[in-house]
Amino acid sequence: MKHLKVSYRTLIGLSIALIVGGCAMPPVAPPPPVWEAVSPDREAEYLPYQEKGTGSLSGQAFLAQKNGGVVKGAGNQVLLDPATSVGNEWWGKAGKRWVFRMLTPPSPGFAKARRTVTADADGKFKFTGLPAGRYFVRTEVTWDVVYIGPQGGLVGQMIDIKEGENSEAILNQMTQ
Repeated sequence: MKHLKVSYRTLIGLSIALIVGGCAMPPVAPPPPVWEAVSPDREAEYLPYQEKGTGSLSGQAFLAQKNGGVVKGAGNQVLLDPATSVGNEWWGKAGKRWVFRMLTPPSPGFAKARRTVTADADGKFKFTGLPAGRYFVRTEVTWDVVYIGPQGGLVGQMIDIKEGENSEAILNQMTQ
């Protein structure tokens, strides 16, 4: 059997590589959410949200960086979803989690009641013709940092809309 000759420098280099990153395991994605069954009662909750209303919602999406800079949600899609039993389930299981941000529950009412607009260059947005009710409003605010990668994430909150009134939302905190 031959002996492998390895220099002291090679051993140190390999040791450092193992310590710094060689032993690190990539993060394991959590399993996707399991949704409650669609039922007529749960779907009926969406009927009032599918009507034309007189309420509106205006707002702005942005995040402050640690260095004092501000990144706006310019050009990003802003989602508005009714806070029904299905909507609450979606928010808790997917709506506020980056890894599941694109998932929706298998509810025809949820899909039909969802409203979307695109934020302008300042991250401002406006929804009109909303029926009164409680909603989740959410968007993404991200930026890239050289050698680190994407930063930021989802910003959103629950908001109450009243008939004939304009509600305002400032989306500047990561969802919890």
